[in-house]
Amino acid sequence: MSDSLLLFRAAGRVLALPAEVARQVRPLDTLTPLPGSGGALLGLSAAAGRVVPVADLHALLDLPTPPADHRRAPLLLLLHGQGQALGLPVDEVIGFIEDPQTPGEDLLSPETLLGSFQEGQRGHIVNPEVLLGTLRRRLETV
Repeated sequence: MSDSLLLFRAAGRVLALPAEVARQVRPLDTLTPLPGSGGALLGLSAAAGRVVPVADLHALLDLPTPPADHRRAPLLLLLHGQGQALGLPVDEVIGFIEDPQTPGEDLLSPETLLGSFQEGQRGHIVNPEVLLGTLRRRLETV
């Protein structure tokens, strides 16, 4: 993995992913609900010429579900890893940083100082392989 991380805000947190898994950021338009996803997916979205599942980060990160009147994230971060495409709803893309830290074995790293962008941001590094594995397990139990 390279030392580049993509920093973004989602699910009320500052998160980072290895830059090589990020493919595109676009407005999060219409989501088609996907019954039977056990809450792991918000739905499907048309992006990059195909239908992409959009993960529910609150569910996958075991965070409280936001209230029904909560504003949905305006952006869709498209990831590609392990031969699969996945969309993550994000509130803001902060930017790319150079940081030698790598994802740990857990879904989220402990909170840490990420890069020196705007004198650094405190946040968590997401392990994209564990994210996809967690999503897969949640969908298998439905």
